[in-house]
Amino acid sequence: MGLFTKSQQKIADDIYATTKPHLKPKDGFVHVVMISSFSKWLNQYLCCDDKYTTQIDLIITAMQKDGYEIVDVKFSSSINSKGLFNDLGDSERFNTLIMYK
Repeated sequence: MGLFTKSQQKIADDIYATTKPHLKPKDGFVHVVMISSFSKWLNQYLCCDDKYTTQIDLIITAMQKDGYEIVDVKFSSSINSKGLFNDLGDSERFNTLIMYK
């Protein structure tokens, strides 16, 4: 586990709590939810982005615990996006589309 995993989990819990009201009722149709996030600013080399992995995994797991079926997960990224810590340099923005029933 990464150094900041506990705080990353707390942030993901908070994100899911604010996302949950936007999830559609379970009606057999496929719906989508978009989660936007940034890579951790220390990612300057090849490694597992534990921040993104921890947070998106927790959100997907919470959705499944709430009875949603995950159909697909897609993402896109953009480099040189300004995040919370603009003065610390650029970070990579991730948009994660979660398709669910």
